[in-house]
Amino acid sequence: MSPPSDTDPHPHPKATTAEEPIVSDQPVGTEPPRNNDFVIREGFPALRLPGNKNNGPWIDGDEPIPRHSFWADGDALTYHHLEDLWQDCETVFSARARDSDQAYSAGVTYFSPCQMKPRCALEALVLSIFRKHTDGLDAGVFIPEQSGAEWWTLVLDEDKVEEEASKKQGDDDHDDDDEEEGDEVGLHFDADYGLEDQAPNLLLHPRLATVTYLTDFGAPTVVLDQRSPPPNDVEKKTLQGSIRKGWLSHPKIGKHMAFDGRLLHGAPASFFPSMSDATISKTAEPPLKKAKLQARKRITLLVNIWLNHCPMDAELLDDDICAQLKTPHEMKGKSDESIQPPFVWKSDLDLARPTKLVNAKLVESPTDPAGEEEVVICSRLVTAIYGASAESFHNACAQGDLVELEFEKGALSLEVGDVVQSDEDETDNETEE
Repeated sequence: MSPPSDTDPHPHPKATTAEEPIVSDQPVGTEPPRNNDFVIREGFPALRLPGNKNNGPWIDGDEPIPRHSFWADGDALTYHHLEDLWQDCETVFSARARDSDQAYSAGVTYFSPCQMKPRCALEALVLSIFRKHTDGLDAGVFIPEQSGAEWWTLVLDEDKVEEEASKKQGDDDHDDDDEEEGDEVGLHFDADYGLEDQAPNLLLHPRLATVTYLTDFGAPTVVLDQRSPPPNDVEKKTLQGSIRKGWLSHPKIGKHMAFDGRLLHGAPASFFPSMSDATISKTAEPPLKKAKLQARKRITLLVNIWLNHCPMDAELLDDDICAQLKTPHEMKGKSDESIQPPFVWKSDLDLARPTKLVNAKLVESPTDPAGEEEVVICSRLVTAIYGASAESFHNACAQGDLVELEFEKGALSLEVGDVVQSDEDETDNETEE
């Protein structure tokens, strides 16, 4: 199935089969037993037709979410206690870990069930993001007890990278493992990788992947119109070849973006760099806060919306980490009226409205291509070939805050290589967004 059309934000679902009226031998006044079958449809945990108390039948056809392949609003949120939020993001990011034998260095991701009470400001924002994207769905489409938000933070510090690089130039014995990766985020899919470990070749994706920006600094998020291979594509041949379309979103305080959770994405800063100081979108942040952003940290909150499934390896944020977080989040009962909530959504935010984008077209440059980059995708070593010139990629990044990318054949393509074993992964994506 193709993603829902951006011009039809409210598609009409239909049942998977011609359903007969539900006949039950349950006593009158009792509810039929739940249908707890787990169904995967086009890479997603399946949704159900609304209004069925026994959780069925399944939707087949156009679905109500995702509404668009890509959506963003540059002024979706206003933050208060912003410096505390930065510190909380750093605390949570530092708690992430990676086993040395993992094929993907996704680190730890956390899960907040959609019915839980938040224990900190970050969880409050995570659950608010979940509700923003699901409140318009009809009752019965998803089961709340089996749904929620997978989340994590990224704090990428380019100043530290440059400092480490300078040390390395003067020290031949410098350990490569000590290097930071800056604001580089390799191309990857978001998926339940714990499930993939048990069922190879099966990638199950969140309904939506979202990025919420807390600083103005760093490389843009790049989303490509490339879905993950279906389970029967063992050789990953559907990844091979040219990519023809994508979207680009530069970091901006208050911006929130969302996209189809099946799409390839990342922040490959070597090819899609941050905008220059002259072209970075202005924000309403006071001069004091803007000055403190000169630390050049790219801070983002990543939230994946899961409906009718909880990713296997994501867990609740530990209580001891919650206890370390600084941002106030429970305003009720506070006698000090000067205390403000940590975040406020724009009152007229419309998730159904298509995003206004500027367009950038990139063509292949046989004589001066930008280069290549190796990443691990679907447990394969994949070479991303940036066939347009470096100047073309940089010019595309300078077009605006939100850009729709059109790639002519050969301007950006993927070449699928060998299977990567977990303990042989030396070209890891390093982190995820």
